[in-house]
Amino acid sequence: MIQNKTTLWQKFSFSDVTSLMKKLGKRAAEKNDLNSVPFVNKTIAEKNTYPNLENAVVSLRKSPLLSVLEYEKKQLIAMFFIHLSDVIISLMSALAAIQLLRSFESPSSNFRFISLFYQDPSTNEKMLFAISLALVIFLLNILAASLHAQKIEKEMLLFWRIPFNLMKYMYTHLLNICKKDRVLFQAGDLTNMAQNDTRFLGSYMSHAMIDFPVLIVSCALVMTMMVFFLGKIAWLGFSVICLQIPISLFFTWLGNKLHHEMMKRGDIRLQLVTEWVQGMRLIRYFGWGNHFKNEINQAALSEYKQDLKITVKYSIAFAITHNWWMVVSSAIFAGMVYFNGQKEASTIFAAIWLSGILGQQITPLPWFVNAWSQAVIASNRLKKFYKAKTQSEEFLHHIPEKNDKETEILIQKILSKEKNLDISVSFSLKNVSLKFSELEPYVIQNVTVEIPAQQTVALVGPVASGKSLLIQIIMGDIFPTSGEVLYKIEVKNYNSKNHIIKGNVHTELGISLLRSFQSYVPQEAFIMSSSIRENIPLIYKKSDTNYVSDKDIINSLYAASFQSDLDNLEHGLETEIGERGVNLSGGQKQRVSLSRSAFTNSSLILLDDPLSAVDFNTEKEIVQNIFKGDWGKNKTIIWSTHRLDYLYLANTIIFIEDGKVLEMGPYNQLTENKNSRLNQFILGLKHYGRN
Repeated sequence: MIQNKTTLWQKFSFSDVTSLMKKLGKRAAEKNDLNSVPFVNKTIAEKNTYPNLENAVVSLRKSPLLSVLEYEKKQLIAMFFIHLSDVIISLMSALAAIQLLRSFESPSSNFRFISLFYQDPSTNEKMLFAISLALVIFLLNILAASLHAQKIEKEMLLFWRIPFNLMKYMYTHLLNICKKDRVLFQAGDLTNMAQNDTRFLGSYMSHAMIDFPVLIVSCALVMTMMVFFLGKIAWLGFSVICLQIPISLFFTWLGNKLHHEMMKRGDIRLQLVTEWVQGMRLIRYFGWGNHFKNEINQAALSEYKQDLKITVKYSIAFAITHNWWMVVSSAIFAGMVYFNGQKEASTIFAAIWLSGILGQQITPLPWFVNAWSQAVIASNRLKKFYKAKTQSEEFLHHIPEKNDKETEILIQKILSKEKNLDISVSFSLKNVSLKFSELEPYVIQNVTVEIPAQQTVALVGPVASGKSLLIQIIMGDIFPTSGEVLYKIEVKNYNSKNHIIKGNVHTELGISLLRSFQSYVPQEAFIMSSSIRENIPLIYKKSDTNYVSDKDIINSLYAASFQSDLDNLEHGLETEIGERGVNLSGGQKQRVSLSRSAFTNSSLILLDDPLSAVDFNTEKEIVQNIFKGDWGKNKTIIWSTHRLDYLYLANTIIFIEDGKVLEMGPYNQLTENKNSRLNQFILGLKHYGRN
C-alpha cells in the first residue's frame, strides 16, 4: 500500500525507512518492500528530466559532461545547498564549542558569548551556560548529520540515474548508427564505455561536482573564522594550503595520462575476451586456446600494471593531502610561538579544530582531481561514440511528395503493419555505386537493374563479388556513394481500388515502409539467448500480453524443415538456445532464422545465402517451401546464393562480378548461351569439383 507524502521530520529522522530496515535485518528484500517507502514511489513517479535521444544527441555530441550537467541542474543545485547547509551548521557547532571554552576563561579582549547574558558570571552560571551551549552543539551536529545523510541519499540516486540514462542513449544510438561508422567501434570498446565511462561520469557528477564547490566555499568560511580568531597568523596557514595547488595540478596531469592509457588497455582486453567467447568453437577446433589464453593474460597483466601505476599515484596524492592539515596546524602553531600570539585554551582549540575542519575539506582534493580526469576522458570517449553518424542522417532530405489523404492513411496503415493488406513491391536501381572511403576502390559499380514485383531474382557470382552489399543497399542498410534505389509499392483492392506509392529507399519514409513488410535472412543468423519459442517472433513471452500462439511458430519451423530437430529437443519450444545459439549447429541456426521469415509472411523476402550450412535433402525441402509453397507465393524475393542447383526456380538471374552486373536474364536464356558468364561460372565450378 502506497503511503502519503514523506514529511519533513521523516526526511530528517529517516523514520520512513526505519521499519523496513528492521525487517530486512531478518530476511532478504522483496519488490513489494520498496512500495512501502514514499520516497521510492515519488522517485519512480517523477518524470525523467532527460530528453529522448533525438533531442539530446546535439548536446551529447558537444559534451556528454555538460549535457548531464544541464539535465541534472535542479538536483545538483538542491544537493549543493543541502551540503553547504551541512558545512555551515558544522562551523556553527565549532563556533559554539569555542565560545563554550571562552565562557570559563578570564575576561579579555576576545569576544565572549556569555558576556551577552552575564556581566560577571558565577561558577554555577558558567556551568548552566556551558551545559546549554553543549546541548546546542549536540543538536547542531545531529542536524548536520541528517543533512549530510540527505545529501548522500540524493548522491546515490544520481549515481544510479546518470549511468542508466547514458547507457540507454548508447544502446539506442547503437541501433541507429550507419553501416560505415558502425565498424569504428568494437564490442570491447562499447562494453568498456557502457560499464566504465558512464559510471565515471556518474561518480563525478554525483560526488565531486557538488563537493568541490562546497570545498571552496567552506575553505573560505574556515579561513574567515581563522583570521577572526587567530589574526594574521591564519594567513600563514593559508599560504601552506596554497602550496598544495601545484601538487594537485601535477597529479591532475599525471592522472589524465594514466587513465587514458588504462582505457586503451581495457578496450584491448575486452575485445580479446569477446572474440574468445564468440569464436569458442573455432578456437577449440584449431587449437588456438593457448594462444588466446596468453594474449588475454598479457592484456590483463598490462592492464594490471597500469592499474598499479594509478594506485601508486593516488596513494601518494592521498597521503600528501590527508596529512596536509597537520602541516597547516604546525605552521599556525609555529606562527603563534614566533609572533607571540595568544595562547589561551580557546584560541589553541580554535586553531586545532578549524585546522582539522580545513584538513577534512581538503583531504578529498586528490580524489576530486582523479574523478575529474576520469570524467573528462570518459566524456571524450562517449562524445566520439555519439558523434557517429546515424542512418537517418545519411538519408536524402528532399521534400517528400504530397499524397492525397487516402494515401496518407494507407501509408500509416502500412507502417503500423496492419494485416489484410495485399502489398507488392518492385525496385529500380539506377547507376548505383559504392565505396567505403575516398582511398578505396568501388565495391559496387554503376549497377542499373529492374527488380519486378512478386518475382524471384537470384544474385549469383564469385565470392566477394558484391552480392550481399547489393542486398543491403536495396534494403536501405547501406547508403550508396552515388546513384539511387527507387521503390514502387502497390496495394491492391484497398477501398476497392489499387494504390501506388513511389519513392527513394534511402529516405526516412522509404526505409520505414520497407521494414514494415520485409523479412531479411542474413548469412550469419542472429540468435538471442532465449527459448526457441521467443526466437521466432523475437518477442519475450513474459513481456508481451498479445503473444502469438504456438501453432504459428510451429508452422514456421516446419516450413524451415526444423520439424525433426524440434521433435528431438527434450523441452520442445521451451528449449533454451543459449548465447548466440551456442546449443545449435550452424544449419539449425540458419533454419531458425529462416523460420522468422516464414513466420512474418512478409511481402518482401531478402535471402543472403541462407542455405550454406544445410545438407542437400534439407536444402531441397526448404527451397520447395520457399519458391513453390505458400511461403514465397506472390512475394518479391531477392536471393543471393552460391548453390546453383535451384537457379531455374528464379524468374531473373543477375550475375555480379567485381561489383559490376555482367549479365541478367531468365535461367534458360543465360544457360543456352554457351558464352554467357553464368555458363562459364557453372562449368568452372564443375571442373573444380572434378579436381
